[in-house]
Amino acid sequence: MSLHTATEIQRNAQRSWDGRSPAEPNEQGFQFACADVANTLVEDGEVSQLVEQLSRSRHLMTHLMSQDVPMWLRADARELAQLVRSISGRVDESMGDAA
Repeated sequence: MSLHTATEIQRNAQRSWDGRSPAEPNEQGFQFACADVANTLVEDGEVSQLVEQLSRSRHLMTHLMSQDVPMWLRADARELAQLVRSISGRVDESMGDAA
């Protein structure tokens, strides 16, 4: 087993990411797959679990965003952090309305 430096780990992660990225993304197929998964979550009654987990991860996302996020992940990390903040805020607002 060999030891890896932080730079080697980052390079390997970038290579792995590059290998997964399609040359020409199929945006329509991706949107269809997302809608299909969302419909399945609604049908299975799992949406509330998803909202709960996203809301609970607010502090985790705050911590992760304070770390050095690799350049190729920053846009996705910011979008995820914004989504988590939005969901968490809506849950907090709903709790306030119920009181």
